[in-house]
Amino acid sequence: MTTDVRTTPAPSVTTETPRSAGSLLLPIAGGALIAGSLLYVAGMATSPPQDSMANADYIAALARDEGQTTLSAVLLHYGNLLAGLAWLAAPALVRGRRGRIATVVGALMAALGLVTVAGFVLYDYWTAAVGRELDPEVALSLFDSVSADLAVAVVGIVTLLGILGPLVALTGLARAGVTGWWLLLPAVASIAASMAMAFSPLPFAGFALVGAVPPVVVGLRMIARRRAERSAA
Repeated sequence: MTTDVRTTPAPSVTTETPRSAGSLLLPIAGGALIAGSLLYVAGMATSPPQDSMANADYIAALARDEGQTTLSAVLLHYGNLLAGLAWLAAPALVRGRRGRIATVVGALMAALGLVTVAGFVLYDYWTAAVGRELDPEVALSLFDSVSADLAVAVVGIVTLLGILGPLVALTGLARAGVTGWWLLLPAVASIAASMAMAFSPLPFAGFALVGAVPPVVVGLRMIARRRAERSAA
């Protein structure tokens, strides 16, 4: 008596490393950081020119061309919003302990400051409206009254984190060896240049373009990190 033993070949098993949500978000954050920085440059370039830094001239500039004011405000709003949220992914680039704390603190500062700026930009719509609808003296008085409010002053202080935060984060990334220390040079130079002269759209767009170099490099590092992880998997 013979026994016919039939064996069924075991199905082949393909091992595939699952992709986590965090790893998928890293290149998205990198693209958002690049896009946000460039939108900010475009927003500065399209800002309405003003005769001086006086509040009356600022109101008149925003009220002069509703379309240009709207375009600039939208670009600045989403530029700051995208960049602020994207900076939160910067700590994911740090693998060791060196530079981690500075990167985390700087990323949180940048996110809070830039998102606050994004909301503060919407204030331009109100300023433009009172400049168009009210007499110049009344519009100026109302603008000064709102600007003197304590809450508005606090918000204005928080927006400074959008300037300091990226510098702290860049310092942490440089200490971690993710980026070079040279990235601090265009970041500081753009801030110093913008503080040294009165506002003018095209020069300030140029300063913003120089200042966009560090976040663009960080964004490219985020995208490259994801590609490296996929290649190693």
